[in-house]
Amino acid sequence: MPNRLRFRRIIDGISQTKIYGVSWDKNSGTVLTRTGDAIGMVANAGVGNTPVRNDFDNAEIYKEIKQVTDSFGNVFIRIPKFYIKKTDVVGIKKIEISKKQYFGFYLPMCFWDFANSRELPYFDIGKYVGSLSGDNKLESKEDKYPLISKTIVDFRTYARAYGNAGNLYNGYQQMDIHTTDLLQCLFLVEFANLNSQAIMNGWTSGQYTATHLATVAESNTNRIILANANANLYAVGQPISIGTSQGGNQICYGRTITSIDVYDASNKAITFDGTTVNIAVGNFLYNTGWKSGFSSNIVASSGSLTSNSDGKSPFIYRGIENIYGSVYQWIDGLNINEYQGWVCKDASNYTSNVFASPYEQLGYVNANSDGYTKQMGFGSNLQFAELPVVSTGGASNTYYSDYYYRNTGQRVAGFGGCWRSGASAGLFFWDLYSTSSNANVVVGGRLLKKAL
Repeated sequence: MPNRLRFRRIIDGISQTKIYGVSWDKNSGTVLTRTGDAIGMVANAGVGNTPVRNDFDNAEIYKEIKQVTDSFGNVFIRIPKFYIKKTDVVGIKKIEISKKQYFGFYLPMCFWDFANSRELPYFDIGKYVGSLSGDNKLESKEDKYPLISKTIVDFRTYARAYGNAGNLYNGYQQMDIHTTDLLQCLFLVEFANLNSQAIMNGWTSGQYTATHLATVAESNTNRIILANANANLYAVGQPISIGTSQGGNQICYGRTITSIDVYDASNKAITFDGTTVNIAVGNFLYNTGWKSGFSSNIVASSGSLTSNSDGKSPFIYRGIENIYGSVYQWIDGLNINEYQGWVCKDASNYTSNVFASPYEQLGYVNANSDGYTKQMGFGSNLQFAELPVVSTGGASNTYYSDYYYRNTGQRVAGFGGCWRSGASAGLFFWDLYSTSSNANVVVGGRLLKKAL
């Protein structure tokens, strides 16, 4: 053990609590150097039912991550309280995590109760991408297609619908800037690679092309006929939707392909589950977000359903399905005005288009051009909020390896990329392009809950 690390533990009076870390020299290579108690550890992502070696399964913090279910039937992944330290200076960036708050470590706001000024023992992240209940609550439940085409304001309202007259917040919220920080740090320390898609590519190479049109009209059917060249781009098990316009979902939303068969010499029939529909010539076929619950077929703590590298498979990270890819996720607690970020610490105060207290202005300005992120902004007072400040000079396999979109004016945040983002997607993908009134077929959200 390095002498400095040993001395730090002695003065804190703790001999057992470990500090896991990684370091990056800020050059274009994405592989990080393990530091502290992470030195020598190995982490692999699995595929399907194949077990793999991952030393972090028995490490502090990681081994305590577990699945829980609330009284409403929502399934969460419970993250135990831990602390983060970031060092960001010329030529080096470090991330360290520990169960003990050593000097310089901060507590993610996920673990803070603002009403009672106390630390919380854990934080619950929706295992599944959010769906919508019959009484308009944002859910985290199995066997559901993602809720999409709703604004960030809608998602916030649906998440807070678990409140009551005495507490309209009640600890329930949608995914936020503090959660992305927490997940990024856990992932980087574990897999030691800024290129998250190099570990698990995710459901990122789906189809969304205006020429994928029905060639045959049929009534009361569970199939759509496409030209061979188009049909060959789809696969059994993939999610699809059908519209009279591209992405419109007017015919049906959220079906799973059950077979692809020859129809005639020029066409194939793509059969899907669910109730029958009427198909007209010229209807649009396209992929959409993956149905929840696939993770029951993955035995590793992190891994993909069928492949970690082809872009056609959903994945889990520590039991959480599709933290990037599948659908973008709205990120609360972050507002943008003319490339300037503003963040809020208390989830009960989240409101879009606010650029004053209780929101705090970040000490840097975001990049004003689209591109692959080369450098993130960093401020010592608000370390949890790292957004792209240099978006030129990077690529899908260098630096942060993920894309950044932006626009002028007042904007809200989307995160992770979607089923058609390809190499752009990942754990550091930021879409700061949408307004608070935007809704789209590629954007969804996730339910969270504090331990209040």
